[in-house]
Amino acid sequence: MCGRYVLKASALDLQAEFHLDEVPQVSARYNIAPMQAAPVILDAAPRKLVVAQWGLLPHWAKDPKLAHQLINARAETLTEKSVFKELLEKHRCLVPCDGFYEWRHEGKQRLPHFVHQQSGRLLAMAGLWNRWRSPEGMDLDTFAIVTTRANADLQSLHDRMPVMLDAEGRQRWLSGPTHDFAGLEELLRPWHQSKLEVTEVSVHVNSVAVDDPRCLEPPTVQQLRLL
Repeated sequence: MCGRYVLKASALDLQAEFHLDEVPQVSARYNIAPMQAAPVILDAAPRKLVVAQWGLLPHWAKDPKLAHQLINARAETLTEKSVFKELLEKHRCLVPCDGFYEWRHEGKQRLPHFVHQQSGRLLAMAGLWNRWRSPEGMDLDTFAIVTTRANADLQSLHDRMPVMLDAEGRQRWLSGPTHDFAGLEELLRPWHQSKLEVTEVSVHVNSVAVDDPRCLEPPTVQQLRLL
């Protein structure tokens, strides 16, 4: 599962990490949520950063509200669902991030945690994208984030995590149209390249209306837990 994430890196950092030729000015984002616009890298233009809507709209979609249901795509069933299989063949993308949020439920409380590399290095989540044309004739690029089972760093927090790709995996994921689904599926594994750090953060992030550095602050009140 991936329901919110962070991208606070500068345009220069994004350009260096992903070897991009073209990077628009980007604002630091601390709480990117579904249905919002965010930077992605499309296989159709692998050296360019573009903005797309998080929430996939297939070409046949009539109602844009369908995007709410397609923010994630399970790696294990991509080739079984027609909505994703066609995109896996020729519409893949990378979703850059500094890290993502997951919540631990304790009673009625939802305690947010930020998952990121200990080094602070940017991550690249695997995604699928599509260019949707509205009934009014407007084109909109949309995407979903591919998820897999959680690795050992996250299992106590959630049973799912985004698929994240190393440098070789990024290149293969953006390599253009292919029918080699088995080769692509080899990339869709739990992250194992480096240790992921899980940090409890402020409940400010629970509200999609908040998108500023407060989201990454430590919790203001330490919750008492039964041992």
